[in-house]
Amino acid sequence: MKQINIVKPFLPDIDEIYEDFAKCLATGMVTNNSANVRSFEEKLQEFLGCKTKPLTFCNGELALFSLVQAVKLKLGYKLEDSFDVLVPSFTFSGTINAIVMNHLKPVFCDVDETLTLDVTKCGNTNDIKLMVVVGAYGNLPDIDIIAKFARKNNIHVIFDNAPAFASRFKNQYVCNLGFSEIYSFHASKIFNTMEGGLAVTNDSEIYNYLTLIRDFGQYEKVRGNVSVPGLNSKMPEISAIVGLKNLEKIDFILAKRWKNINKYKSFFENPERQHLFSTMKVREDVQCNYLYFPIILKEEATNFVSYLQANNITVRRYYTAVHDLDFYKGKYLSFNLDYTDAIKDRVVAIPLHTIMDDDEINYIFEIVTNYFSL
Repeated sequence: MKQINIVKPFLPDIDEIYEDFAKCLATGMVTNNSANVRSFEEKLQEFLGCKTKPLTFCNGELALFSLVQAVKLKLGYKLEDSFDVLVPSFTFSGTINAIVMNHLKPVFCDVDETLTLDVTKCGNTNDIKLMVVVGAYGNLPDIDIIAKFARKNNIHVIFDNAPAFASRFKNQYVCNLGFSEIYSFHASKIFNTMEGGLAVTNDSEIYNYLTLIRDFGQYEKVRGNVSVPGLNSKMPEISAIVGLKNLEKIDFILAKRWKNINKYKSFFENPERQHLFSTMKVREDVQCNYLYFPIILKEEATNFVSYLQANNITVRRYYTAVHDLDFYKGKYLSFNLDYTDAIKDRVVAIPLHTIMDDDEINYIFEIVTNYFSL
């Protein structure tokens, strides 16, 4: 079997984008919120059904960084001020980086079997002003519980849904449940623009800050005057062109992905019943679009990873415990992290993407079966 990569981006053919991109090159309008970016944002608003037009970014990390900064300003803090931010340790380091680079202090909290934030394990929240919930592997927590916890403790909530595009809670996208969120459109994600990101908010004050922050903080272009400091994080036209073409095919992308997801769920159900490993739990009221297919082994994952890689299957350890990474270790507060500590070295992400064929899927199942039969 040829190498099966952890991801294979769904991308348009060159002839699908050639004319639009050639027009960009001919006119020189290749960036600066030009026509295709504006059109892409309008189409995304239609797809998500949100009240306010989403804002595209050059990548998901800067979308998150900008959203955290915008919320900080909305809450009345200066850029140099600091406060505590509740966040899962079991996430990608980029989540925590966006917090720390806004001069804020992460407070690490545990996750549950959904691999999403478990607020029942949070302790004293008096100094916590913001909570960043992560849609791990495309999964979502019980958002009703998140909302109740936030109201009780007067905490603002945003969602880092970088890996969770089109995932829903009770058939609703998170942006329509009263929360601001970001998505990543990196080539590895469920829906991609090669590289890119999106911030979605229905809060007018946060929206206005985001509009400024992604364009150097400029509120006028004659002198380039700024009202807040911002970074150049606009999406270029080529990414928007790819995004527009992929969005035209979003129903196919999701339907094909769900066909593969159902095959995975069916296969992994039996060995899980045999207690060979466990899988990420998904609530009945959540539609999880699965960025990869995570399994939680009974032992440290090195041998399993090595075996699959030796058989031409690329897997990832992907999420880990950020509180144990070199920069963050011992520097910040944490609550009970028992579950995170228990699984951090046992979670493996199995390749799962839209355009996998049956031969690739069946081969993965065969190799996994062989490993547990040794």
